[in-house]
Amino acid sequence: RIVSFSVDPENDKPKQLKAFASKYPLSLRNWDFLTGYSQKDIEDFALNSFKAIVKKPEGEDQVIHKTSFYLVGPDGKVLKDYDGVQKVPYDDILSDVKAAEELK
Repeated sequence: RIVSFSVDPENDKPKQLKAFASKYPLSLRNWDFLTGYSQKDIEDFALNSFKAIVKKPEGEDQVIHKTSFYLVGPDGKVLKDYDGVQKVPYDDILSDVKAAEELK
């Protein structure tokens, strides 16, 4: 399952996320785009779960955040992270997902 978290939940409503997803050849059958929490919640969640900074400076319309893919185990712990912008290692991600599945 793939889960994307909005880092700007005040602006990213379900309608906007659906429009965003429609620009890409994605199957939403197994991909969830989440929003509906507070800015503080996502900032705390990103730091505690992924050791990633998410910060929306006061008075700004842009959110400071890293763009990464994370492989998360059944226990909710991050097994590995990958750059989500440059030279995305899709083959490595698929291989790591298959290896993690075999450990179950």
